[in-house]
Amino acid sequence: MTNESGFVRHGKNSFIATFGQSESDVLVNLAEQLVEILAERIDGQPTDPLEAMVGFTGHDSPPDDEVLLRLLPNAYADPVDSSEFRRYTESVLREKKRIHAMAIRSHLLNSENHQVALDQETAQAWLGAMNDIRLALGVRLGVDSQSHEQLELLAPDDPMRGVYAVYTWLGWLQGTLVDALLNDVEG
Repeated sequence: MTNESGFVRHGKNSFIATFGQSESDVLVNLAEQLVEILAERIDGQPTDPLEAMVGFTGHDSPPDDEVLLRLLPNAYADPVDSSEFRRYTESVLREKKRIHAMAIRSHLLNSENHQVALDQETAQAWLGAMNDIRLALGVRLGVDSQSHEQLELLAPDDPMRGVYAVYTWLGWLQGTLVDALLNDVEG
């Protein structure tokens, strides 16, 4: 990856990063994949007009897919409470995650020279989407508190080595955006 500085604060309410073509392509691709994963969970059509207006999903069970389950976890240990909460909130959560991923895609596809400038609101959207992408990659990599040492030692020809490199790069990129956001608080 060629972006050496990540996000930096530019003025009071602007956070700028410049990406190489490959970095931009990777981020756009991952954002699109996240949108596709979230779209796999299709809402049923509510029969109650109030439920339709509020946006109930009809889903009361957790997703079968491990990545979707990590992105849309149970809110409670109790299955009944978790099921009821999911029915009322999952659709809104999926839409918020989709919008955040589309923010990354849109900013990069519409940028000049692969430079993006974010305000506070879009910075929060980027943070959310980068976190969701890292969660998805982490599931695919089997990341847990014990696995980082093993992942660091992956063979150069192991296809998961590239996935792990992107995972760690995204963590670093998130960190630069958090630091830029906190820079005003500390200054």
